[in-house]
Amino acid sequence: MIIKPMLITGWQTDSNFYKSETNEHHVHTYSVKPGLEFGRKTDKSLVSIKSSANILRYDDQNDTLPGQKKAEDFNYIEHYAFLTAETQITDRMLLGLDNLFLKTRDPANADTTANVVDRYKYTLNHFTPRIYYQVSEKFGLAFKYTNFITDYSDDGTGEGEDSNENRGTFNFFYSLSPRTSFDLDYQLWSRNYDATTSDYNSHQVLFNLNHQFNYFTLSAGAGYHNREFDQTVLSGDIDKFIWKLSLKGQNPAEPVKIPKSAMQISINNNFNDSGTGNTYFEATRINASFSHLFLEKINCALNVWFQNSDYKTSDREDNRWFVSAKADYLINDFFSLGLEGGMEDRDSNEIGRDFNNQYLMINGEFNYDMGDK
Repeated sequence: MIIKPMLITGWQTDSNFYKSETNEHHVHTYSVKPGLEFGRKTDKSLVSIKSSANILRYDDQNDTLPGQKKAEDFNYIEHYAFLTAETQITDRMLLGLDNLFLKTRDPANADTTANVVDRYKYTLNHFTPRIYYQVSEKFGLAFKYTNFITDYSDDGTGEGEDSNENRGTFNFFYSLSPRTSFDLDYQLWSRNYDATTSDYNSHQVLFNLNHQFNYFTLSAGAGYHNREFDQTVLSGDIDKFIWKLSLKGQNPAEPVKIPKSAMQISINNNFNDSGTGNTYFEATRINASFSHLFLEKINCALNVWFQNSDYKTSDREDNRWFVSAKADYLINDFFSLGLEGGMEDRDSNEIGRDFNNQYLMINGEFNYDMGDK
Protein backbone atom coordinates (compact mmCIF):
# COMPACT_ATOMS: atom_id res chain seq x y z
CA MET A 1 0.00 0.00 0.00
CA ILE A 2 1.04 3.60 -0.68
CA ILE A 3 -0.22 6.07 1.96
CA LYS A 4 1.74 9.32 2.22
CA PRO A 5 0.20 12.38 3.89
CA MET A 6 2.12 15.62 3.35
CA LEU A 7 2.13 19.17 4.67
CA ILE A 8 4.39 22.03 3.52
CA THR A 9 4.26 25.52 5.01
CA GLY A 10 6.37 28.36 3.71
CA TRP A 11 7.20 32.06 3.51
CA GLN A 12 8.76 33.81 0.50
CA THR A 13 9.79 37.37 -0.25
CA ASP A 14 10.18 38.73 -3.82
CA SER A 15 11.86 42.03 -4.65
CA ASN A 16 10.02 42.34 -8.00
CA PHE A 17 6.76 40.42 -7.66
CA TYR A 18 5.31 41.56 -11.00
CA LYS A 19 8.64 41.11 -12.85
CA SER A 20 8.46 44.67 -14.15
CA GLU A 21 11.26 46.70 -15.72
CA THR A 22 10.48 49.98 -13.92
CA ASN A 23 7.85 49.39 -11.20
CA GLU A 24 9.51 46.93 -8.85
CA HIS A 25 7.17 45.81 -6.09
CA HIS A 26 8.21 43.99 -2.92
CA VAL A 27 5.76 41.25 -1.84
CA HIS A 28 5.70 38.56 0.84
CA THR A 29 4.02 35.21 0.09
CA TYR A 30 2.61 32.82 2.71
CA SER A 31 1.64 29.28 1.78
CA VAL A 32 0.12 26.19 3.36
CA LYS A 33 0.09 23.05 1.23
CA PRO A 34 -1.58 19.86 2.49
CA GLY A 35 -1.49 16.79 0.28
CA LEU A 36 -1.88 13.04 0.09
CA GLU A 37 -0.56 10.20 -2.06
CA PHE A 38 -2.59 7.01 -1.99
CA GLY A 39 -2.32 3.83 -4.01
CA ARG A 40 -1.48 0.17 -4.31
CA LYS A 41 1.34 -1.67 -6.05
CA THR A 42 1.63 -5.35 -6.99
CA ASP A 43 4.10 -7.30 -9.10
CA LYS A 44 2.10 -6.54 -12.24
CA SER A 45 0.00 -3.45 -11.52
CA LEU A 46 0.12 0.01 -9.97
CA VAL A 47 -2.56 2.55 -9.11
CA SER A 48 -1.57 5.84 -7.48
CA ILE A 49 -3.28 9.17 -6.80
CA LYS A 50 -1.40 12.29 -5.67
CA SER A 51 -3.35 15.37 -4.66
CA SER A 52 -2.56 18.68 -2.97
CA ALA A 53 -4.07 22.14 -2.37
CA ASN A 54 -1.67 25.06 -1.99
CA ILE A 55 -3.24 28.03 -0.14
CA LEU A 56 -1.37 31.16 -1.28
CA ARG A 57 -1.70 34.58 0.33
CA TYR A 58 0.22 37.70 -0.78
CA ASP A 59 1.15 40.77 1.28
CA ASP A 60 2.30 44.10 -0.25
CA GLN A 61 5.44 45.63 1.26
CA ASN A 62 5.19 48.81 -0.87
CA ASP A 63 2.36 51.21 -1.60
CA THR A 64 0.49 50.26 -4.76
CA LEU A 65 0.67 52.67 -7.69
CA PRO A 66 -2.46 54.18 -9.30
CA GLY A 67 -4.06 51.53 -11.52
CA GLN A 68 -1.90 48.74 -10.09
CA LYS A 69 -3.54 45.71 -8.51
CA LYS A 70 -2.89 44.90 -4.89
CA ALA A 71 -0.93 41.72 -4.34
CA GLU A 72 -3.80 40.32 -2.26
CA ASP A 73 -5.97 40.40 -5.40
CA PHE A 74 -3.92 37.42 -6.60
CA ASN A 75 -4.74 35.29 -3.55
CA TYR A 76 -5.96 31.85 -4.59
CA ILE A 77 -5.74 28.12 -3.88
CA GLU A 78 -3.57 26.15 -6.29
CA HIS A 79 -4.78 22.61 -6.97
CA TYR A 80 -2.78 19.60 -8.13
CA ALA A 81 -4.02 16.07 -8.83
CA PHE A 82 -2.20 13.26 -10.64
CA LEU A 83 -3.53 9.79 -11.35
CA THR A 84 -1.42 6.99 -12.79
CA ALA A 85 -2.46 3.40 -13.38
CA GLU A 86 -0.71 0.61 -15.27
CA THR A 87 -0.84 -3.13 -15.59
CA GLN A 88 1.33 -5.78 -17.25
CA ILE A 89 -1.44 -7.65 -19.06
CA THR A 90 0.99 -10.11 -20.73
CA ASP A 91 4.72 -10.78 -20.49
CA ARG A 92 5.21 -8.43 -23.45
CA MET A 93 2.46 -5.79 -23.15
CA LEU A 94 2.00 -2.96 -20.62
CA LEU A 95 -1.10 -0.74 -20.56
CA GLY A 96 -1.17 2.55 -18.69
CA LEU A 97 -3.22 5.68 -18.08
CA ASP A 98 -2.09 9.04 -16.67
CA ASN A 99 -4.12 12.15 -15.88
CA LEU A 100 -2.74 15.45 -14.58
CA PHE A 101 -4.99 18.28 -13.39
CA LEU A 102 -3.60 21.62 -12.27
CA LYS A 103 -5.08 24.97 -11.28
CA THR A 104 -2.33 27.59 -11.19
CA ARG A 105 -1.06 31.07 -12.02
CA ASP A 106 2.39 29.88 -13.15
CA PRO A 107 2.74 30.15 -16.97
CA ALA A 108 5.61 27.64 -16.98
CA ASN A 109 3.12 24.82 -16.40
CA ALA A 110 1.41 25.53 -19.74
CA ASP A 111 4.72 25.42 -21.64
CA THR A 112 8.17 24.48 -20.30
CA THR A 113 9.75 27.17 -22.51
CA ALA A 114 7.26 29.92 -21.54
CA ASN A 115 8.70 33.45 -21.66
CA VAL A 116 5.75 35.41 -20.26
CA VAL A 117 5.45 36.89 -16.75
CA ASP A 118 1.67 37.18 -16.33
CA ARG A 119 -0.24 35.75 -13.37
CA TYR A 120 -3.52 34.83 -15.08
CA LYS A 121 -5.28 31.96 -13.32
CA TYR A 122 -6.02 28.89 -15.42
CA THR A 123 -6.58 25.15 -15.25
CA LEU A 124 -4.91 22.53 -17.39
CA ASN A 125 -5.61 18.85 -17.84
CA HIS A 126 -3.38 16.21 -19.45
CA PHE A 127 -5.17 12.92 -20.26
CA THR A 128 -2.76 10.24 -21.53
CA PRO A 129 -3.52 6.57 -22.24
CA ARG A 130 -0.40 4.60 -23.27
CA ILE A 131 0.74 1.17 -24.39
CA TYR A 132 4.16 -0.49 -24.50
CA TYR A 133 4.94 -3.73 -26.34
CA GLN A 134 8.22 -5.64 -26.01
CA VAL A 135 8.65 -7.25 -29.43
CA SER A 136 11.88 -9.05 -28.54
CA GLU A 137 14.66 -8.92 -25.99
CA LYS A 138 16.18 -5.88 -27.73
CA PHE A 139 13.26 -4.26 -29.56
CA GLY A 140 10.16 -2.47 -28.20
CA LEU A 141 7.30 -0.25 -29.40
CA ALA A 142 5.32 2.39 -27.50
CA PHE A 143 2.38 4.64 -28.29
CA LYS A 144 0.59 7.28 -26.24
CA TYR A 145 -2.19 9.75 -26.95
CA THR A 146 -2.42 13.04 -25.03
CA ASN A 147 -5.34 15.42 -24.80
CA PHE A 148 -4.15 18.73 -23.28
CA ILE A 149 -6.80 21.31 -22.30
CA THR A 150 -5.86 24.84 -21.15
CA ASP A 151 -8.76 26.86 -19.71
CA TYR A 152 -8.24 30.43 -18.42
CA SER A 153 -10.58 31.49 -15.60
CA ASP A 154 -11.34 35.09 -16.60
CA ASP A 155 -11.37 34.84 -20.41
CA GLY A 156 -10.77 38.60 -20.57
CA THR A 157 -9.16 40.28 -23.58
CA GLY A 158 -5.42 39.82 -23.36
CA GLU A 159 -5.72 37.57 -20.29
CA GLY A 160 -4.88 34.26 -21.87
CA GLU A 161 -6.62 32.18 -24.52
CA ASP A 162 -8.16 28.74 -24.06
CA SER A 163 -6.78 25.94 -26.22
CA ASN A 164 -7.15 22.22 -26.86
CA GLU A 165 -4.25 20.05 -28.03
CA ASN A 166 -4.37 16.46 -29.29
CA ARG A 167 -1.03 14.69 -29.63
CA GLY A 168 0.08 11.22 -30.71
CA THR A 169 3.57 9.98 -29.78
CA PHE A 170 5.19 6.89 -31.30
CA ASN A 171 8.43 5.39 -29.95
CA PHE A 172 10.63 2.63 -31.33
CA PHE A 173 13.29 1.32 -28.90
CA TYR A 174 16.30 -0.83 -29.71
CA SER A 175 19.08 -1.97 -27.35
CA LEU A 176 22.41 -1.99 -29.16
CA SER A 177 24.13 -3.40 -26.05
CA PRO A 178 23.40 -3.69 -22.30
CA ARG A 179 24.60 -0.06 -21.86
CA THR A 180 23.68 1.54 -25.21
CA SER A 181 20.22 2.05 -26.67
CA PHE A 182 18.62 3.84 -29.60
CA ASP A 183 15.07 5.18 -29.95
CA LEU A 184 13.09 6.92 -32.66
CA ASP A 185 10.45 9.38 -31.40
CA TYR A 186 7.76 10.67 -33.77
CA GLN A 187 5.08 13.15 -32.62
CA LEU A 188 2.09 14.53 -34.47
CA TRP A 189 -0.19 17.08 -32.82
CA SER A 190 -2.73 19.80 -33.46
CA ARG A 191 -3.53 22.77 -31.21
CA ASN A 192 -6.82 24.65 -31.54
CA TYR A 193 -7.41 28.07 -29.93
CA ASP A 194 -10.77 29.50 -28.95
CA ALA A 195 -10.19 33.10 -30.10
CA THR A 196 -7.92 34.87 -32.60
CA THR A 197 -4.70 32.86 -32.35
CA SER A 198 -4.19 30.62 -35.37
CA ASP A 199 -4.63 26.87 -34.97
CA TYR A 200 -1.67 24.78 -36.10
CA ASN A 201 -0.43 21.26 -36.86
CA SER A 202 3.06 20.07 -35.92
CA HIS A 203 5.15 17.10 -37.04
CA GLN A 204 8.32 16.22 -35.17
CA VAL A 205 10.79 13.36 -35.52
CA LEU A 206 13.75 12.85 -33.18
CA PHE A 207 16.53 10.23 -33.25
CA ASN A 208 18.02 9.57 -29.80
CA LEU A 209 21.10 7.66 -28.63
CA ASN A 210 21.67 6.80 -24.96
CA HIS A 211 24.74 5.36 -23.26
CA GLN A 212 25.09 4.42 -19.60
CA PHE A 213 28.38 4.64 -17.74
CA ASN A 214 28.91 3.49 -14.13
CA TYR A 215 27.26 6.53 -12.56
CA PHE A 216 26.21 8.62 -15.58
CA THR A 217 23.86 8.43 -18.55
CA LEU A 218 24.64 10.43 -21.70
CA SER A 219 21.84 11.11 -24.18
CA ALA A 220 21.92 12.90 -27.54
CA GLY A 221 19.13 13.52 -30.02
CA ALA A 222 18.63 15.25 -33.36
CA GLY A 223 15.67 15.63 -35.70
CA TYR A 224 13.25 17.90 -37.55
CA HIS A 225 10.16 19.92 -36.57
CA ASN A 226 7.62 21.35 -39.04
CA ARG A 227 4.66 23.55 -38.01
CA GLU A 228 1.86 24.62 -40.37
CA PHE A 229 -0.69 27.29 -39.40
CA ASP A 230 -4.35 27.36 -40.43
CA GLN A 231 -4.27 31.15 -40.87
CA THR A 232 -1.69 33.57 -42.22
CA VAL A 233 0.79 34.61 -39.49
CA LEU A 234 3.76 36.98 -39.73
CA SER A 235 6.30 34.18 -39.60
CA GLY A 236 4.54 31.97 -42.13
CA ASP A 237 4.84 28.21 -41.59
CA ILE A 238 7.96 27.41 -39.60
CA ASP A 239 10.35 24.47 -39.55
CA LYS A 240 13.82 23.75 -38.22
CA PHE A 241 16.48 21.21 -37.33
CA ILE A 242 16.08 20.39 -33.61
CA TRP A 243 18.49 18.80 -31.16
CA LYS A 244 19.10 18.00 -27.49
CA LEU A 245 21.93 16.78 -25.28
CA SER A 246 21.90 15.67 -21.63
CA LEU A 247 24.14 14.17 -18.97
CA LYS A 248 22.78 12.92 -15.67
CA GLY A 249 24.09 10.77 -12.87
CA GLN A 250 24.06 10.04 -9.18
CA ASN A 251 25.93 8.20 -6.44
CA PRO A 252 24.85 5.57 -5.56
CA ALA A 253 23.79 4.57 -9.05
CA GLU A 254 20.73 2.61 -7.93
CA PRO A 255 17.52 4.53 -7.10
CA VAL A 256 17.39 5.89 -3.54
CA LYS A 257 15.19 8.47 -1.81
CA ILE A 258 18.04 11.00 -1.41
CA PRO A 259 21.32 10.24 -3.24
CA LYS A 260 24.69 11.16 -1.76
CA SER A 261 25.44 13.22 -4.88
CA ALA A 262 23.47 13.92 -8.06
CA MET A 263 23.74 16.07 -11.15
CA GLN A 264 21.84 16.73 -14.35
CA ILE A 265 22.78 18.98 -17.28
CA SER A 266 20.72 19.37 -20.45
CA ILE A 267 20.58 21.64 -23.47
CA ASN A 268 17.93 21.60 -26.20
CA ASN A 269 16.70 23.65 -29.13
CA ASN A 270 13.10 23.73 -30.40
CA PHE A 271 9.98 25.91 -30.84
CA ASN A 272 7.65 26.84 -27.98
CA ASP A 273 4.22 25.16 -28.14
CA SER A 274 1.88 27.66 -26.45
CA GLY A 275 1.78 30.76 -28.65
CA THR A 276 -1.22 32.87 -27.61
CA GLY A 277 -1.34 35.82 -30.01
CA ASN A 278 0.88 33.91 -32.48
CA THR A 279 3.98 34.71 -30.38
CA TYR A 280 6.17 31.79 -31.42
CA PHE A 281 9.91 31.66 -30.91
CA GLU A 282 12.91 29.39 -31.21
CA ALA A 283 14.04 28.45 -27.71
CA THR A 284 17.57 27.36 -26.82
CA ARG A 285 17.50 26.26 -23.19
CA ILE A 286 20.16 25.04 -20.76
CA ASN A 287 19.23 23.40 -17.44
CA ALA A 288 21.68 22.31 -14.75
CA SER A 289 21.17 20.96 -11.24
CA PHE A 290 23.64 19.66 -8.65
CA SER A 291 23.02 18.26 -5.17
CA HIS A 292 25.06 16.75 -2.33
CA LEU A 293 24.07 15.27 1.02
CA PHE A 294 26.34 16.43 3.83
CA LEU A 295 26.61 14.54 7.14
CA GLU A 296 23.54 12.47 6.15
CA LYS A 297 21.42 15.43 7.33
CA ILE A 298 21.92 18.51 5.14
CA ASN A 299 20.88 18.19 1.50
CA CYS A 300 22.25 21.12 -0.56
CA ALA A 301 21.30 21.87 -4.16
CA LEU A 302 22.19 24.38 -6.88
CA ASN A 303 19.81 24.93 -9.83
CA VAL A 304 20.53 27.05 -12.90
CA TRP A 305 18.75 27.58 -16.20
CA PHE A 306 19.23 29.88 -19.19
CA GLN A 307 16.95 30.42 -22.18
CA ASN A 308 17.40 32.39 -25.40
CA SER A 309 14.06 33.16 -27.08
CA ASP A 310 14.36 34.26 -30.71
CA TYR A 311 10.91 35.34 -31.91
CA LYS A 312 9.76 34.37 -35.39
CA THR A 313 7.00 37.00 -35.64
CA SER A 314 9.13 40.06 -34.72
CA ASP A 315 12.71 41.22 -34.18
CA ARG A 316 12.42 40.56 -30.44
CA GLU A 317 15.09 38.41 -28.78
CA ASP A 318 15.29 37.71 -25.03
CA ASN A 319 17.95 36.18 -22.80
CA ARG A 320 16.52 34.93 -19.52
CA TRP A 321 18.30 33.13 -16.70
CA PHE A 322 17.63 31.84 -13.22
CA VAL A 323 19.87 30.60 -10.39
CA SER A 324 18.94 29.27 -6.93
CA ALA A 325 20.70 27.64 -4.00
CA LYS A 326 18.96 25.77 -1.22
CA ALA A 327 19.67 23.64 1.83
CA ASP A 328 17.25 21.23 3.52
CA TYR A 329 17.95 20.05 7.06
CA LEU A 330 16.56 16.53 7.48
CA ILE A 331 15.43 16.46 11.10
CA ASN A 332 14.19 12.86 10.76
CA ASP A 333 12.72 10.54 8.11
CA PHE A 334 9.55 12.58 7.73
CA PHE A 335 10.28 16.20 8.70
CA SER A 336 12.66 18.79 7.21
CA LEU A 337 13.35 22.52 7.26
CA GLY A 338 14.56 24.36 4.16
CA LEU A 339 16.14 27.65 3.17
CA GLU A 340 16.35 28.80 -0.47
CA GLY A 341 17.43 31.97 -2.24
CA GLY A 342 17.81 32.92 -5.86
CA MET A 343 17.66 35.44 -8.68
CA GLU A 344 15.93 35.67 -12.06
CA ASP A 345 16.83 38.12 -14.84
CA ARG A 346 15.57 38.85 -18.36
CA ASP A 347 17.43 40.98 -20.91
CA SER A 348 15.41 41.89 -24.03
CA ASN A 349 16.08 44.04 -27.07
CA GLU A 350 12.52 45.42 -26.73
CA ILE A 351 11.97 48.34 -24.34
CA GLY A 352 9.96 47.51 -21.24
CA ARG A 353 10.64 43.76 -21.14
CA ASP A 354 13.76 43.62 -18.95
CA PHE A 355 13.39 42.65 -15.30
CA ASN A 356 15.34 41.39 -12.31
CA ASN A 357 13.90 39.63 -9.25
CA GLN A 358 15.57 38.29 -6.10
CA TYR A 359 13.75 35.99 -3.71
CA LEU A 360 14.26 34.23 -0.38
CA MET A 361 12.16 31.30 0.83
CA ILE A 362 11.83 29.38 4.10
CA ASN A 363 9.70 26.25 4.41
CA GLY A 364 8.96 23.29 6.61
CA GLU A 365 7.90 19.93 5.15
CA PHE A 366 6.18 16.96 6.76
CA ASN A 367 6.10 13.82 4.59
CA TYR A 368 5.14 10.54 6.28
CA ASP A 369 5.07 7.17 4.50
CA MET A 370 2.43 5.18 6.38
CA GLY A 371 2.59 2.37 3.83
CA ASP A 372 6.11 1.46 4.99
CA LYS A 373 5.06 1.09 8.64
